[in-house]
Amino acid sequence: MLLFYPLNLNERIKSKEEFGLGLAVMLANNPLIKDYLSKGLRDDALSLVEEIIANYAATTNYRGLKVQIHTAQGKSWMRSWNPTHFGDDLQSRSSITKIMQERIPFSSSTEIGLVGFAIRGIAPIFIDNKYLGSLEVLQGVGSVSRDFESDKQIYILLLNNKLIKESPSIEKNIAINNYLLPNDKWFNKRAIDFAKLVESKKTNSDLSKASLNINEKWFYIKIPILNSNGDLIGLHLVGEPEAGVNKQISTALSSAWVFMLIIAFLIIGMEGMVAWQVQRRIICPITKFQKELSDITKNLDVTKRLKTKDRGDLGELANQTNNLLSQLENALKEVYASSNKINITAKRLAITAGFTKRSTTSPNDVNQSMAVAVEQMSASVAEITSTMEELSASSTQIADYSHVVVNVANKTLDSSKKGVKVMQGLQENMTVIHQDSTVSLEEMLQLGQQSKAISKIMDLINTLADQTKLIAFNAALEASSAGESGKRFSVVASEIRHLADRVTESTFEIEERIQEIQDSISRLVITSEKGVISIQKGIQLSYEATDELNELVSAASKTSSAATQISHSTQQQKIASSQVVVALHSITSGSSFNAQSVREISNISEEMLLVSAQLNKLVNEFCVDDIN
Repeated sequence: MLLFYPLNLNERIKSKEEFGLGLAVMLANNPLIKDYLSKGLRDDALSLVEEIIANYAATTNYRGLKVQIHTAQGKSWMRSWNPTHFGDDLQSRSSITKIMQERIPFSSSTEIGLVGFAIRGIAPIFIDNKYLGSLEVLQGVGSVSRDFESDKQIYILLLNNKLIKESPSIEKNIAINNYLLPNDKWFNKRAIDFAKLVESKKTNSDLSKASLNINEKWFYIKIPILNSNGDLIGLHLVGEPEAGVNKQISTALSSAWVFMLIIAFLIIGMEGMVAWQVQRRIICPITKFQKELSDITKNLDVTKRLKTKDRGDLGELANQTNNLLSQLENALKEVYASSNKINITAKRLAITAGFTKRSTTSPNDVNQSMAVAVEQMSASVAEITSTMEELSASSTQIADYSHVVVNVANKTLDSSKKGVKVMQGLQENMTVIHQDSTVSLEEMLQLGQQSKAISKIMDLINTLADQTKLIAFNAALEASSAGESGKRFSVVASEIRHLADRVTESTFEIEERIQEIQDSISRLVITSEKGVISIQKGIQLSYEATDELNELVSAASKTSSAATQISHSTQQQKIASSQVVVALHSITSGSSFNAQSVREISNISEEMLLVSAQLNKLVNEFCVDDIN
């Protein structure tokens, strides 16, 4: 029948999916294919695949098989139908993305690729648990069309011509209205003519759902092909000639009339018997049961039971009803006991919550409310929280000031270290000055000694001058006694005496200058000695100052360390105070919530008292042995 065509089509396509998936798994686990893919031996893999495809074409109905192998990166590695074309990225195909992500075998019959429509089986390829890629087996639907032909029916598949962009190879195929054949070799001329006739007239059917159609020659069904995104990519068309369908309909109608007549006679014959049996075995006992149940319902007496001698279904119904009444009686007893317990518990809960008076000798003796106590505790905690917030603020200020103290201590330490360095430089300079002063003093002493040596020389010159003058005087006397011949000699002697006088005068001046120099040197030596003594005292004082500064550096270092520890301690105190404040806020919130909860408990206890009273009233309306 035509209504079973979708089932037949689904079964046949499912069969091809299972075959393709099984073949893909088998080939993906073939050791040779794994080895060829891992070593990049494309030609060897192609030869093996072509041999397998040829063997299936020769021995089975699966002709035109195609095999494609992909790399782990989702690129085509080998195509059996186009060996020279490989290396293109296939990750835009949903099946390739799925196998790369999930790495488990699956099949698909709603995907369009470069070759157009194909029923695909895909399986992953592993070597030692390492993913190398995947293998894909592609099949057409030519065998499906031939299977329908053998049943005197017809099948054809059409692709939406908008798919040319995704699958350019289908553009050369036969066009039928807005559709193209996926492969001209899959379908015979009868199927193509059927498709042209069906698509020559527009229909108002919804192409997203299967639809039954009739024309002057064919009964046929259109089944849409939707991809994973829900887009229409094509149609399955299954049809049968009008004559074959009419014959099937006539046969079915004849069989239906005969069957209906037989059923009618059976119904007429059995109607009287059934009516009598129903009246005797069902209606009368049911009427009795209804009366007994009416009495039980009217008096609410669950201690009564239904009575019957019937051992059939009505007897079983009576037993089940009696069991229900027994269970209801037990349940009512339990409810009554539970309602009393609820009543007592509600009263105790109300007394505990402080909203109900205890029955004491003093009617005005009312317990302190738990909610009031909780509220008082919440107020106390709030006051403690306020105090802790002030303490936290003080801790924060101390922590901030401790940072300032640490900075001052560090600056003092740095200044002390700089002072030590400056004093050490001063010591070095004072030492150099002391050394220079010592050298200058020694040189001045040597200059004084040299000036004294010059004085001795000058004394010798004066002695020579005196002797020269004496000689010149004696010469002059001799010359005067010599007469005219001694006049020239007298002139020479006179000049010598004058020269000796000038020498004596010059030596006297030189001695005065030397004496002045010696006096100056003596004063300079005394001054230098005082300077050396002062420099020595300065060096001593600088050493003492350096020692003091070193002690100051040590004290400043200890002060800086102590200030840093104080700063850390105050920071920890600040954090601890903040945590205590947060905890107290939480306690305050919890106390407020507890107070609200206690009030809610009180309200619930009052509601429980009312409910238990109503429940007792309701239970007391029933007749139960242990209650009434």
